[in-house]
Amino acid sequence: MRLLMLSVRFIMLGLVLSWMMDSRSLAAVPVVMASGVLQKCLGIEPGAGKMQRTAAARQYCQQLPANDIYDQAGQRFQAGDHAGAAKIVLRAAEAGNAVAQLRLALLYDQGDGVQQSAKAAFEWYSRAAAQGEPESQNQVGLFYELGEGVPENWDLAARLFQASAQQGWMKGQFSLGRAYQFGIGVPQNRQTAVAWFAKAGAQGNAKGDYWAKWLRDGTNNIGFRNDTEHSIVIGGKLRFTARLMGGDPYGITFHNSAQRVLWLAGQSKAADRDEAEVFRMMRQAAYNDCRQAGRDNCGAAGTP
Repeated sequence: MRLLMLSVRFIMLGLVLSWMMDSRSLAAVPVVMASGVLQKCLGIEPGAGKMQRTAAARQYCQQLPANDIYDQAGQRFQAGDHAGAAKIVLRAAEAGNAVAQLRLALLYDQGDGVQQSAKAAFEWYSRAAAQGEPESQNQVGLFYELGEGVPENWDLAARLFQASAQQGWMKGQFSLGRAYQFGIGVPQNRQTAVAWFAKAGAQGNAKGDYWAKWLRDGTNNIGFRNDTEHSIVIGGKLRFTARLMGGDPYGITFHNSAQRVLWLAGQSKAADRDEAEVFRMMRQAAYNDCRQAGRDNCGAAGTP
């Protein structure tokens, strides 16, 4: 337990330092829905539950800024000139083409045709997300959830996941399911998590299908986000107690990872107290039985 609490303190210290960074980055990405030709290009139909990318949508993609330049990049890629293609994508992205901005972000993420750079990837994801492009919204949300290069902001992450999910993007639906699973910027709710996981699963997301089935069983714990939470849940024996078997943090909204870790640590302490009380009661019962049997080797009664 001492090591666990030290780990919690280090996490808290890291978050305090991150909060001292420029707070302007917390509101840097507006949360909007795609509209106009971008919405039609991506096949987004409000309320449809999934994106419908059809051949008919192509005409709208051709109306995006610098789309004629962007089309040239595909030819370069097919010819094997990834660096040359990346330069062309950059021109289209700088012209405001959200699809090109997403593609450029992915190139920086993967180091394909450009030097790998998470910072550059985040910047281009953010530009596309600011236009309502749903995959970029999901990616930026993950940056803010994980605190990768930016201070953690789970409230903003949840809003980005929601915008992405509501536009029918499968990965956004999965991320929003996780948000409700763990209370990431939204009130924790197992059933709402199941609903969004199921939507992602219906579009072929295997993890979404798995978690929808897992969480439908109320005796299954909600799991853990990362290694730190894994250590608390497994090391703290929470996996085998009623504290997390149906004992979700229902309705609790966590605004950062430190708050969730502290809640889990509190549950772990409570689990230790529960276990100690059970053993005390067992010792007391054994002592009472021994005394009632008239034996003289009963030892001491159970103590708190």
